[in-house]
Amino acid sequence: MSNESPSLIERREYKYLIDVETAARVRHAVAPFCALDPFAASSPTRSYTIDTLYFDTSALSLFWANDAELVDRIKMRVRTYPDAPNSPVFFEVKRRINDVISKSRGRVPASQWAALLANPAAPIPPNVEGKDRAAVERFVSLARTLHIRPVTLVRYCREPYVSTVDDYARVTFDTNIRARPVDCLTFTPAGAPWRALDDAVLQRSITSLVVLELKFTNHVPLWLVGVAKRLGLVRRAYSKYGCSVRAFYEPMAGRVPRVRGWE
Repeated sequence: MSNESPSLIERREYKYLIDVETAARVRHAVAPFCALDPFAASSPTRSYTIDTLYFDTSALSLFWANDAELVDRIKMRVRTYPDAPNSPVFFEVKRRINDVISKSRGRVPASQWAALLANPAAPIPPNVEGKDRAAVERFVSLARTLHIRPVTLVRYCREPYVSTVDDYARVTFDTNIRARPVDCLTFTPAGAPWRALDDAVLQRSITSLVVLELKFTNHVPLWLVGVAKRLGLVRRAYSKYGCSVRAFYEPMAGRVPRVRGWE
């Protein structure tokens, strides 16, 4: 067991569903205060792809807690970046208490993550060290206690900007959000095609939407307040995981697939 505590990132997140034209105005408005994330800046699309495998109990208790907006709730997921060669897999526990979000995140080599989760007795690999090890231990402990399993795989493109005037503030635009149901520990499942989660029909809008997220620590930066007011942005709840569960499971107890080789 690690002697270190996992690094916890505490922040607040404001979400907005906007059209492409509004996204362009937001991008222009934040330019004096932000710079494109270095990894995204190296891409010709000014973005990168994120693959996230979400986990839940057989009764979808994490989904229902999120859907009911319980004061204290968590999401459990493993994430990788398919555009990055040899990207590790990140084990994340995202906890929300009211408006405050804390997230622990630890990396595991791509060749080892699935075996670690498939075997309830598997030890943490010795090459997972320090704060990574502490975060992975936290995820694995919760996973084995709650008996969670993979439920959906969500993929999207993120265009991220980082504040140049604050200790921590980020502005992200997520597009091409799609998902697949899963019943195994993989980022490349066979079978069902991708289903869009940001399309006009699903969101009851005229056009497909961009998910805008404003992320910061204790206080909203004044420049973010000004941008939101000037452009008339209105916060709206949106959960990629929640939308994916509703898209595939409706959701009903007993319709979540059993995981091959898990039990």
